[in-house]
Amino acid sequence: MFKMFKPKQILPNLSPQMQRMLVIVGSVFGLIFTVYLLKKVLFMVIMATYEPPAVTISSSVVSSQVWQTYITSVGTLTAVNGTDVSAEVSGIVGSIRFNSGQFVQQGDLLVELDSSVEQAQLKSDQAQLALAQINYDRSKALLKKNVTSQADYDTVSAKLQEARAAVEGTEARIKQKTITAPFAGKIGIRQINIGQYVSAGTTMVTLQSLNPLYVQFNLPEQYLSKLYINEAVTININNGSTSNVVKGIITAINSKVDQTTRNILVQATIPNENFQLYPGMFALVKVWLRAQDNVLTLPQTAISYSLHGDSVYIIKADEKSHKKHPPLHAYRQYVKVGGRRGDEVAIVDGVKAGDVVATSGQLKLQNGTHVVIDNSVEL
Repeated sequence: MFKMFKPKQILPNLSPQMQRMLVIVGSVFGLIFTVYLLKKVLFMVIMATYEPPAVTISSSVVSSQVWQTYITSVGTLTAVNGTDVSAEVSGIVGSIRFNSGQFVQQGDLLVELDSSVEQAQLKSDQAQLALAQINYDRSKALLKKNVTSQADYDTVSAKLQEARAAVEGTEARIKQKTITAPFAGKIGIRQINIGQYVSAGTTMVTLQSLNPLYVQFNLPEQYLSKLYINEAVTININNGSTSNVVKGIITAINSKVDQTTRNILVQATIPNENFQLYPGMFALVKVWLRAQDNVLTLPQTAISYSLHGDSVYIIKADEKSHKKHPPLHAYRQYVKVGGRRGDEVAIVDGVKAGDVVATSGQLKLQNGTHVVIDNSVEL
């Protein structure tokens, strides 16, 4: 059927040696082209069936649980009773009856100002009172015998009341120079010395009631409907190298919202039995809201945060596989994140209970990546 051509027929004008060389060269190039074509076809076949090695990840199952969220704020510790002790009147410090830093009870004597002038005036007033009392008793007895007039009796009675008022006034001035503790608490460092002249209103020492303490903080007005009396709070105070967490309750909510900041002032009460906390300290406040049921939660490490939206990788088995253990693949799913509590985060939308989600190795994942789950090690 096919007619064979001899080299002489194809290349009639070339010498036999040249013809053989061209045939050999053509055969070599043909072989090279054939090998190259076979490699290309084989590469295409291999790439068409190639699958990258599986990525090892750890995973977690989306679960539904009772979830209690909280509101965070910063606050300041204040004393239930706290004041800077000062004198009502001017005078010279006569004696100091306390030591800096000690605890005192209500009514304990703290400072005495020099009251020698008032003490002398008191003796004079008491003498005048005694005389007025004698004159009154005599006038009263004479009035019963109708020996004196009612007008004279009224005059003597008025002088008696005037003498009593003079004594009470002098005693009040002496009391003003005797400064006592208005409530029980801890005394601070004294700001006065014996013999020092102090004016009215000069701070002598601070007095603070340390147990319990108030914590005052502000919250945005949108949380007002979620606040109520006796609501639980936790207070975190960084006390030097240690951190104290104290439980308390809300005891007061301000009656108005600040027009400038649109925040409302809230007051909580916490115990301080060991007197380790002091008014003026900074506090991190968590206000615990009422528990919410059936909230989907995930570890925070499962969430990938980006400007395009928060997402997770859901692990699904290959439905087309007929193997007993079908291969697993990861698929990106955008979610709506709710509140956070410790290492967990609430998921509002995007996943359902029972979904398996990658919690580590997300940087190595893309849509459809073959994965292997190994929760025995940290990745």
